[in-house]
Amino acid sequence: MNLDDLKDRFVSDARVTWERIQDSGVYNQLRDRYENMTPVMQKVTVVGVAALIAFMILSVPYGAFNQSQTYVEEFESKRMTIRELLKVSRESADVPQIPQAPSLEIVRNSVQNQLTAANLLPEQIKGTEVLTNDSKIVPQNLTEGMLQVSLAKLNIRQALDLGHQFQSINASVKLKDMAMTANAEDPRYFDVTYKLIALAVPAAPEPPPEAPTRPGSRNRNTPPPPGDE
Repeated sequence: MNLDDLKDRFVSDARVTWERIQDSGVYNQLRDRYENMTPVMQKVTVVGVAALIAFMILSVPYGAFNQSQTYVEEFESKRMTIRELLKVSRESADVPQIPQAPSLEIVRNSVQNQLTAANLLPEQIKGTEVLTNDSKIVPQNLTEGMLQVSLAKLNIRQALDLGHQFQSINASVKLKDMAMTANAEDPRYFDVTYKLIALAVPAAPEPPPEAPTRPGSRNRNTPPPPGDE
């Protein structure tokens, strides 16, 4: 069936439909009412019907356009969400794993070794003491404890170097506080108190065990032996 045949068939069907509409009682009633109207009302009616038909015709593509806009906005939103998730995933993969903190006894021994290496006099070392965590920033359940190191008659260089060394004991041992006061006997030197916190880093979860393979089965990633291909 070519284009001319389709056109003739469409015209014929439209003519038959129009004749049926003219024979209907509703059409005749509307036609009588229209003919009884004034010319102004007839123009208003024609304009209103034309506007209604135009609205019905245009509402279909307009509705499809609005729906497509909604789909585009939803797609953009999901794409941005996926980008943010990928960014967070990459950032989390780049964060180094924090090792578990050593016990406070090991931290105390490391501090003693560093004090010995610093060649401090015995009267400069006031002692080390294990305290409970009093920090308002780090909750107590997230720390292994706190170690206080009290030293006397340090110069500025010694105070800074020892603070840096204490901070470098372990990645999970943090210098919480460093209090400096002028020495009562010689104001040129300082009495320094360091507070070290050992963080309670949870252990990394163990990888799930591999599913046992049945006898005679072969892993998908294992290449087949020669002759099986």
